[in-house]
Amino acid sequence: MREQALQEASEGQLKDQLYEMLKLAIVSCELPPGTELSEGYLAARYSVGKAPVRHALSRLGQDGWVRSIPRSGHIVAPVTIEDIVDIFAMRKLVEPESAARAAGNVPEAKLRRLNKICGAPYRVTDIAAKRRFLLANHDFHVTIAQACGSPRLARSVEKLHDESLRVLYLSASERELAEDWSHGHGPMIAALVAGDRAAAYQTTLDGIHRSQDRVMAVFASAPELITERYRLRSASVSR
Repeated sequence: MREQALQEASEGQLKDQLYEMLKLAIVSCELPPGTELSEGYLAARYSVGKAPVRHALSRLGQDGWVRSIPRSGHIVAPVTIEDIVDIFAMRKLVEPESAARAAGNVPEAKLRRLNKICGAPYRVTDIAAKRRFLLANHDFHVTIAQACGSPRLARSVEKLHDESLRVLYLSASERELAEDWSHGHGPMIAALVAGDRAAAYQTTLDGIHRSQDRVMAVFASAPELITERYRLRSASVSR
């Protein structure tokens, strides 16, 4: 269905849609970190010409999602422990502030709906259920940021959660996280709905700390999940 939609799009729409599809495939680890990519493989996968693939890869490279390898092609940007620590450090700087500014202005019904999805148990082997959980968690936090009144701050939070989503996807492949996440969202929703800026700030910061502790614990017990070594066989994806 996605490929058919691409075929029916105009040239400009085609480039934008292909970029968004590739970005989602990377963020959700459908294309895992370290995966080798070629223009031919992507053109065949999405039934498009190589020109829109080059355009999408160029944008993805500018945004840090792929890396160009001279005389070889591209790879999906790896994830390292240093990347994970930096992502959480940046989230601690900007996300509590966005939550404080959003207090009293959040769409409560949407947050509770997304939180319900976040609380639904899933099996680590159930790719579709895990994807629903992780995307709902991403949308939960982005929805809060979008109510903060600062488009610039909201964009920063969304970019960090795009990066965080890849990390969470890798850790969720090892351990079921839904119950932890949904319980942590409850105090945040209460503070946001009540318009309590200080509590919204603190509960958001506390949640980031908990998330970091759990994620780091997963990678400490399963270091093979971190990518310079986490890659698909190049023959299966790049040819």
